[in-house]
Amino acid sequence: MSVLVVFHGDCDGIIAAYLYIKRYLKDLYPSGLTLAVTHPWRAHTDIKRLATGGNELIILDIALSERLVNILENASSRYKKVIFVDHHATSESLIKKLEPKIKVLYSKVTSTPRLLAQFIGTPLNPYEDVLVEVADICEGKTPYSGIDKSALDIVDSIRMSIAFDPGDLGFMKHLIDLMMKSKNPSQDPLVRLRTRRAKFLLENLLRILSEDSLDADKVKMAFLNLPLSRAFAGLIGVAATELSKAYRKSVILIREEQDKIVVTIRSTHRDALNISQLIANSLGGVYGGHAEASSITIGREPLSKVVNSIIDKVLKPEISKP
Repeated sequence: MSVLVVFHGDCDGIIAAYLYIKRYLKDLYPSGLTLAVTHPWRAHTDIKRLATGGNELIILDIALSERLVNILENASSRYKKVIFVDHHATSESLIKKLEPKIKVLYSKVTSTPRLLAQFIGTPLNPYEDVLVEVADICEGKTPYSGIDKSALDIVDSIRMSIAFDPGDLGFMKHLIDLMMKSKNPSQDPLVRLRTRRAKFLLENLLRILSEDSLDADKVKMAFLNLPLSRAFAGLIGVAATELSKAYRKSVILIREEQDKIVVTIRSTHRDALNISQLIANSLGGVYGGHAEASSITIGREPLSKVVNSIIDKVLKPEISKP
């Protein structure tokens, strides 16, 4: 039996992969499964390359785009079953295009593991319950009063160890293996080492962004050139989240990459998607995410052009508000 599982390389993506495998593919784990990690901006390319055919193709926690819809429709002719599982708000308008060829599990809940928990027929065990709560917190949910500190340690360790290198499939498999054995990721030596290294890098990134940023009333904007973007690539989203919480502002981080510009937005005011749409309407590109967290991928443009456009469309109107 040939099964390909493709998941988002972030905290709730890795937990979604674990939970799906544990509940539906346990008999095939690990040798009967092919695992692949991707990110929304490149998912259509990765899945096109990887989905060569077989029994099942499982897509977990990847926001839909028009290009990804086309790739999945084509893949459905090469697999006996294709299953798409997601919770991103921007996927909603495209879901109907996937049906009826593809089985879709979709709901705008806090995280993809929370979505899976709703569809699983039997109750979760305590370990699974904790990881679903961890995924929710990773996606922006405020921890409930009295939550066990060990759960917050797991949030921190999974989020930071992944951010150290979000494309490291070998490490993702290591995390899934820990979860399949019901082990605490925060106590694992490799996870702890990567977490320490990621925190060191994050501290430096936050200092750079705080010292070199533009502020409007409820918006903070910073940008990274190509060398800095490469140095801190996996930590951009975490840094944006930390800045948004610290300054109680919507944070826009613009980073230059080899062949594109990526804009990462985090918002304590729940307007990240609105800001993304405003920027995408001005500059083009593909955006997706949630009210609290979103991103936009723009074709190769001068960094200065993107920065100036966002200043004109987002920061200046914010400053001029009465």
